[in-house]
Amino acid sequence: MDSQRWHQRFLVQADWTKELRRFLYQQLGINQKSRILETGCGTGVITSELSELSAQKPVGIDIDFERLELAANHYINPLFGCADVYHLPFAQANFDGIVTHFLFLWLRDPLTALAEMLRVLKPGGFLVALAEPDYLARVDNPQELWKLGELQTQSMIRQGANPMMGRQLPELFSSAGLVDVQFGVSGFQASSRDIPSWYESEWETFEHDLMPHTSLDEFKRLKDSDLNARQIGSRVLWVPTFYAFGKMRNH
Repeated sequence: MDSQRWHQRFLVQADWTKELRRFLYQQLGINQKSRILETGCGTGVITSELSELSAQKPVGIDIDFERLELAANHYINPLFGCADVYHLPFAQANFDGIVTHFLFLWLRDPLTALAEMLRVLKPGGFLVALAEPDYLARVDNPQELWKLGELQTQSMIRQGANPMMGRQLPELFSSAGLVDVQFGVSGFQASSRDIPSWYESEWETFEHDLMPHTSLDEFKRLKDSDLNARQIGSRVLWVPTFYAFGKMRNH
């Protein structure tokens, strides 16, 4: 998918966690003086939101320059930069908080990335992973759609994702040296007979993930089965999505 389509997808994902973010931002005590960094900001959807919480300009970094160009065109308040999470271009103890959203599952060496994030975090500052899925605990119904879950999980693994990052967040944060680590699972509620507004976005993502490794006929069959199950009220699709946060030790 091109950057514009990814932007639409990131908007959908941000909508899924909107209420959770409000809850977590309150717990974390973000205020008008908070200087916040988002690592893996994509097209800037979450970073732009942070502009509303602090008088300090939030900073978003990503390794994809095209997505950052789109972010800069859409949102004028944040500062965006192209950078690697393993080599952040910031001085030590620079930020009051660091935010991530669907990032850690893509990191091949998350502990090294965490060490670099903690380097630029002030003593007492927070790090929060707002959303990390656990594909190995995915639930699909009816049975003919179990295959869809299996195919997407296999595709995520081929793309380099850790399919069970969600459940590993607390261990990862504690191992990195964060204290007062808290974790949970995003709330989930859906209508049993519903075609959600993000339906086509979901299937664009399935197409991106599945088409290199499945036939067009099977892809169409799965999509038809999914639509039919939603229309008759039998469709269940749930990927447990974890969050976690912790604080940098005060020296």
